[in-house]
Amino acid sequence: MAIIGSYERHPDLGCEAVVFLDEDSDACFQLQRDLPGGPRAGQCCITTGASAPVYDGVTAWRLVGDDRFEFALTARAARLFGDDLVSFQLAVDPDTDPADHVDELAGHVGRLLGLDRLPS
Repeated sequence: MAIIGSYERHPDLGCEAVVFLDEDSDACFQLQRDLPGGPRAGQCCITTGASAPVYDGVTAWRLVGDDRFEFALTARAARLFGDDLVSFQLAVDPDTDPADHVDELAGHVGRLLGLDRLPS
């Protein structure tokens, strides 16, 4: 399973997101928040990209090792994703420094969620 993680900013849609995409199945986990000035700029939601958003669906998160993100979900979000803990190990991108990429994504995740990290 090759999970690609990316940060996206869409001024035309009024949101920013951290996206974890499984290239093999096209399954998607998105952390999304309105840009400043939007109606829900202070709230993060999660979605599959095709599903309705679940606001405040993440209760905690952490980085495990050098390349795995884990998210603890609320009961409502767990129904959408099939488990109360989802985990994504990022695929290595030969064009980027893995540590820099993971650190950058972790910074965006923390900012979007507004939650402290759990210990790894």
